[in-house]
Amino acid sequence: MQQEGSNNEIRDNGQSEQEQIESEQPGVDDSNDQDTEIFGILITEMGRAYAEFDGTNPLERPPLPKLKSSRKLAVVLCQLNKQILPEYLAHSNCIEQLHTLIYCAAVATVRTLGVKMPTQKITENSVKPITPKWEKRLERRTAEIRRDIGRLTQFTRGITTRKVRKQAMEIMQRLHHHSHQDATNINEWQCLDTLKQKLSVYTQRLKRYKASSHRKHDNALFQRSEKAFYRKLSSEPQEKSKTVPTKDQVEEFWGKQFGSTAYYNKCAGWITDEEAKSHYCNPMQYRAYTKQEIVDIDQVIPTNNYKRFILKNLQQSDKCRYGCQDSETIQHVTGGCQAFAPTDYKERHDIAAKIIHQELAYKFKLIECKLQYYKYTPQCVLENDKYKLYWDRTVLTDQYVKQNRPDIIIVDKDAQKVTLIDVAIPNSNNLTYKHNEKVANTGS
Repeated sequence: MQQEGSNNEIRDNGQSEQEQIESEQPGVDDSNDQDTEIFGILITEMGRAYAEFDGTNPLERPPLPKLKSSRKLAVVLCQLNKQILPEYLAHSNCIEQLHTLIYCAAVATVRTLGVKMPTQKITENSVKPITPKWEKRLERRTAEIRRDIGRLTQFTRGITTRKVRKQAMEIMQRLHHHSHQDATNINEWQCLDTLKQKLSVYTQRLKRYKASSHRKHDNALFQRSEKAFYRKLSSEPQEKSKTVPTKDQVEEFWGKQFGSTAYYNKCAGWITDEEAKSHYCNPMQYRAYTKQEIVDIDQVIPTNNYKRFILKNLQQSDKCRYGCQDSETIQHVTGGCQAFAPTDYKERHDIAAKIIHQELAYKFKLIECKLQYYKYTPQCVLENDKYKLYWDRTVLTDQYVKQNRPDIIIVDKDAQKVTLIDVAIPNSNNLTYKHNEKVANTGS
């Protein structure tokens, strides 16, 4: 009797627990209503997605987000596979339509679940390119130089507030030296020129580095995938090639240039002024000198060469007395001795260059009046709105240049033209060699 009573008690407890579990589960009607609502939304989103993406380029469609597993996702997928997709698949007869249906079904699923769709399009490089450190470093230096140029330009224009003056003084103190070959910068114009030259150096270097990096990336892409390389070339905008003129057009153009005779204005004002200045000068009496007379006068100076070969003093060496291994002649002393190069020759060279510099500065209205050549001291930088004139100043370059310090540099801002002037005072027998040397040094 006790065993039967215990069995009845266990049976009653089991029935009560089952009734309690059934009471806690949601009702079947609520689940059906929710599935019906999801089905309606899914049909609407599927139709909207198919109308939006049918016939579009697959590469231009936005990417799909990754979805997390859930009961609602399982219900949506079940309804898509069993009720919605079979109706669309009945009208699909090619692989493109099948691909579009799969994508539209995925879009409808994402929108039904309320997940946000990304708006960006698929690109070949979905990952943001990494800027190399050298590019960041050069861009930072370029930005700093541009900032200093702006501050120093304000100071040169007469804006002398306390802040601007303090910043300008700090910049000029930092740019005290232009290069190890030049004298120190003594004013704000020279410091501003140093900044502009440095800006040109860094921008050219950045441009050169980017071109080199671009070539390396193209080579790597070509080795990895030739199709991707040619696809990239076809996608990049190509520069339009300039039309090459025909032979007849070239002949017609240059025929007009050289076919007509040009006449100068004989009544120009400057010609009459020059004639008026020299009308009182009497013509010099011409006397013909023979070559032997010049040689005789030249050789009477007691050089070592003259003592040995003219006076026949065989114990006398004809080598230069200043240690050169060349024969001591008049030509050697006046223009070929290395002992005089840093002193007398340089002084003679600078005097001639000063005369040219002053005439150019006065012509370009960089100075207001002329001085005697022995009183004139040229400034290393002269500048106005149209011209810039350098005197014996190093040009900062990105790459090594053998001759980066010409005697005079003229910068025409309007014509964007630079003229280099290098002065030399050689002997007549050394003229061709010196000319070729100057041309080779400047690379022209």
